[in-house]
Amino acid sequence: MSAICGFVGPGDPGVIQRMLDAAAYRGDNSAIASEPSAGIGYRFWGGRPGKSDGVRDDATALAAVAGSFAPPVASPATELARLIDDPARLAALDGNFAAANWDKNRRRLTLLRDPFGVRGMVYVMHAGVFYFASELKQLLAIPGLPIEPDPIAIHKYLTFSFTPGEDVPIKGVKRLLPGNIATWQDGALSITPYFTLREAIDPALADQQQAVRLVRERTRDAVARRLNGEAEVGLFLSGGVDSAGVGVWLKEAGVKVRAFTLDFGRHSIEKEQAALVAKSLDIPLTMVPVSGEDVGRILTELIWKLDLPFGDPVTGPLYLMAKAAREAGLNCVFNGEGGDQLFGGWTSKPMVAAEIYSGVVADNTRVERYLESYHRFYGLEDQLYSPEFAKLVGTPGVRRAVLEPYLATTNAETFLNRIRLTDISLKGSQNILPRMDRTTQCWGLDARTPMFDRALAEASFRLPPQMKLHGATEKYVLKLSLQNKLPDEIIWRRKYGMGVPIRDWTLGALRGSIEDLIGPAALNRRGYFRNEYIDELRQGRDLPDEVRGRRSGERLWTLAMLEAWLRVFVDGKGRKPEGIA
Repeated sequence: MSAICGFVGPGDPGVIQRMLDAAAYRGDNSAIASEPSAGIGYRFWGGRPGKSDGVRDDATALAAVAGSFAPPVASPATELARLIDDPARLAALDGNFAAANWDKNRRRLTLLRDPFGVRGMVYVMHAGVFYFASELKQLLAIPGLPIEPDPIAIHKYLTFSFTPGEDVPIKGVKRLLPGNIATWQDGALSITPYFTLREAIDPALADQQQAVRLVRERTRDAVARRLNGEAEVGLFLSGGVDSAGVGVWLKEAGVKVRAFTLDFGRHSIEKEQAALVAKSLDIPLTMVPVSGEDVGRILTELIWKLDLPFGDPVTGPLYLMAKAAREAGLNCVFNGEGGDQLFGGWTSKPMVAAEIYSGVVADNTRVERYLESYHRFYGLEDQLYSPEFAKLVGTPGVRRAVLEPYLATTNAETFLNRIRLTDISLKGSQNILPRMDRTTQCWGLDARTPMFDRALAEASFRLPPQMKLHGATEKYVLKLSLQNKLPDEIIWRRKYGMGVPIRDWTLGALRGSIEDLIGPAALNRRGYFRNEYIDELRQGRDLPDEVRGRRSGERLWTLAMLEAWLRVFVDGKGRKPEGIA
């Protein structure tokens, strides 16, 4: 629910206020502290426990923390200078935060991002000054900063539906990756990790009772570490075992809970399951109706507040559900994101099956199979890209280079855990968590994700693989840990996912927006893509061997979100579009 920004070098302290104003929706208070050649700004909501109430400014340091540590402390900014030089403190550091500390004596700036990447941190060098901020639009407020799209970053987005790695789609701007510390001193930047997940399988946890006991302890602790005396919290409830489990642990912690779930009308997949969970836990449930028309009305607003392009169609519905939670008077919500990544969720079975039968699929490598699992435009570049854009996107290896450190890592020996590390580092830390932060923070809502807990994640990598993927049963040990606490039809049913009806929307209520954003006139102006293939998508036709009809809608949405993002952040230089409150 906050944002930071600042600079080191011969900058104008006045630019800090411009950067704070660019993300004004992240708080109702601002604080700025500066000295010659350095300054830090902080935008925040006043009176929230566990958050800093301003920028620390004393004889030794300037410091600000957007977010909170887990377990919470009274003022994270006060703790910051002590922990960044303490390996023991860093070895246990957890929470949702982005932090900046300027050491006045050593003339050293330290930037710190939480282990899993809930809060953002971007930076850029311009005119001899090093700038940093929570959001891209804050950097774009810097006077004179060149704003030019990065074709290689866009190329990656079109494969993953988000932009992975350190690059963002604006040339020169970089992102600090989760679990890392960056130091800027004497004109040089150095980046080192303080958190790295490693497989350390404990043979004793092959015993089912011990494994279940460990998971129960760690999940309860993960929830407790993210509570800070709130009288009532929200729960985004999908009807799946992950969010249902968070509901169980919140109830066990003695917290009053109010649940919210999305209602897509006749297209809803898990609405009845969410109602069953709420009834079994005796918590009130609010159904949040979302239609294509609803998403169309907030499309430009959504793009601006997301800050970076996200091509998953769930972003609009999540944004509207967060709005409903805030209007209900809540300050924080919990969700179940992370269960798939930690405990062997939906990507595991097809990837493991492909590994077992790789002799049959001789032309596919592990990396290619993983890239194909995103179901966007990997392998379709010749059909999609214009000749001019194809020349700008670099070599074929730029996307493989993103994946290889994870799929080929020495931090895990088992194939399943390599997939898990890849999912956590990419889908989790660079997609799920950032989009969650952006869709809730803009409403003054603090989202908490206990599944992305450091101690819980480390414990999950001590589990033998069969405790995660047990035959065809995904998340086996997590489900066992919740037995007798939830109805069997919730725990043991097949996973379906949220199932946003994006194909129906893009061919129906959103057709006008799609035509405006990626119709022939728009495509000709931008010059990135071929009209022939996109015209097929606009007619609802996709690859002839595509099993799921929704893929055409997902691809249309991915392209439309990119064009909308380019209009706001490149053409409009990140300024707030007209008509947005």
